[in-house]
Amino acid sequence: MERDHVLAVDLGGTNLRVAAVARDGSIACRRSVATDANAGPEVVAGKIGELLTEVAAEAGLPASAAAGVAIPGPIDPRTGVVAFTPNLAGWRNFPLGERLLALTGRPIALGNDGNCAGLGEFRFGVGTDSSNLLYLALGTGVGAGIISEGRLIEGASGLAGELGHVVVALDGPRCTCGSIGCLEAFASGWAIAREANLVASTAEGAGIRRAAAGKRLNASVVADAAREGDAAAIEILERVGRALGAAIGSFINIFNPEMVVIGGGLASLGDLLMEPTRRAIANHSFHAQRTRTKLAMSILGDDTALCGAAALAMDDQRLMRPTEVVST
Repeated sequence: MERDHVLAVDLGGTNLRVAAVARDGSIACRRSVATDANAGPEVVAGKIGELLTEVAAEAGLPASAAAGVAIPGPIDPRTGVVAFTPNLAGWRNFPLGERLLALTGRPIALGNDGNCAGLGEFRFGVGTDSSNLLYLALGTGVGAGIISEGRLIEGASGLAGELGHVVVALDGPRCTCGSIGCLEAFASGWAIAREANLVASTAEGAGIRRAAAGKRLNASVVADAAREGDAAAIEILERVGRALGAAIGSFINIFNPEMVVIGGGLASLGDLLMEPTRRAIANHSFHAQRTRTKLAMSILGDDTALCGAAALAMDDQRLMRPTEVVST
């Protein structure tokens, strides 16, 4: 196992997951603990270091085995400095790469979790036969990764790929980022919950209220109501699909991908979401590009970022090494 595996970390706001990952993407020695997000970056970095040591020992990996880390926020992969993380307290210009080098003594590669997820689908998932691929993670927010000619696009300082904050409506709802009309303000879990709560407070919301049956209103409740034929719930998901399709249509025109992969929790909505999305794509993209682009669903599920983090660790050119001096 020593030569055939690397270590991978998926740092989430709720859970911290670490595993040994083979060169073919298969996962072994998986561990998961609570992130303890409110404890601050030093404590969380310490947890990552401890889990890496434990998993490496369990998998029989040497100190030279590299580790890739997927971060839920903007990060400069060249310096290992995390600009901030929306769901982790106190992470502002935190030198995570430097800390992990000191804690583990092993080579480290870091990347944004959306970028990692796109890389994971490209290397080990549904996109293995595609050199040009876009990945969209529809969950609480909207994450993304861009693969062009087999390379992950990260931009001048590693912050590229924020496709969830492309504006699809100048007079749309306000996004959590502060802008108006972002894709995320339409096609995320929090955006669907916002619409569901608004509709449920009206006379048109009876079906959604019945589907909720005392539960918290979320995308799953809206989907249940839509499956029962509730017109208000169907319209909420149609609106989501129109925004998503408009954005994907624009992405097709810009990037000319072979494949657009949809992942994240909202992918489970299936055709309730994807049918209006497909119709909107046809209205917002050029025929020549659209007909060469396949719309596919993720096959890695919750492991997209973990597999992408492993792919980072397999790339020698991305690795920060213990002998390096990292500027913060």
